[in-house]
Amino acid sequence: MISILIQILLALPAFTVPGPERPAPIAGPEDGELIIEVGNVKQAKGTIWVGIYDSPENYLVKEKAIVQGFKVERAGATRFSIPGLPYGTYAVALFHDINDNGELDRNFFGIPTEPFAFSRPPRTKWRLPNFNEVAFQFGSQAQRLRISLREWYD
Repeated sequence: MISILIQILLALPAFTVPGPERPAPIAGPEDGELIIEVGNVKQAKGTIWVGIYDSPENYLVKEKAIVQGFKVERAGATRFSIPGLPYGTYAVALFHDINDNGELDRNFFGIPTEPFAFSRPPRTKWRLPNFNEVAFQFGSQAQRLRISLREWYD
């Protein structure tokens, strides 16, 4: 159990602090719009930070991600889009930065205390999922991705 917590402590910093926002690329013939619908938003405040990763090598490396923040205006569900995303295989990691401090808050053991989610549900909560566990195919002009925020204790 201790080794699992140590792995979580070591791995989470890669996911927690978003890098500078990069503007979305301009759409072309092999690009589309990714529409991300986020459910289970419990508080109408803060920012949802989204990282989009295009390969296992770049997964959870903030400098290699498309990172965008979206202000939360209401509880329940929210929707935002990433235009001009080239077709391909991606993984999405996001978290609700309720207190707007720019990072995923964690407790003493490194367990997240703010809601988070991935593009697909991870197999276990005892470690960060790998790219292939949460990856999805993106290949249409407008593709929806439905994600539900969760807390580690759920």
